[in-house]
Amino acid sequence: MQVIKRNGQITEFNPDKIYQAVLKAAKTVYVIDDKLSQDLAQVVKKVVIDLEEAHTERPTISMIQSLVEHRLLEAGYIIIAEHYIGYRLQRDLERSGYGDKIIVHLNFEQVR
Repeated sequence: MQVIKRNGQITEFNPDKIYQAVLKAAKTVYVIDDKLSQDLAQVVKKVVIDLEEAHTERPTISMIQSLVEHRLLEAGYIIIAEHYIGYRLQRDLERSGYGDKIIVHLNFEQVR
């Protein structure tokens, strides 16, 4: 499967990049043990399945990002999702030239 990067470039899909991004977000708030590492790998596997089931010829990075956010929240990893989404938003600001003017901090609250 191929994906369309933000700059329009087409590249091969690499699920490990998703896993590394999720792991990086998790490391900002947790010490990563084997169980958490395996649980996050399962989240990434579900994202890959979602992509396969979507039958999109070339998904965009934004689409993949949305799936990751959804799966993290669905799995109950709210704090990891906050950090993952915050990092992605900050990178978008940096690409737009606003990274030194705006800093993203997210705090989700679960509504019951």
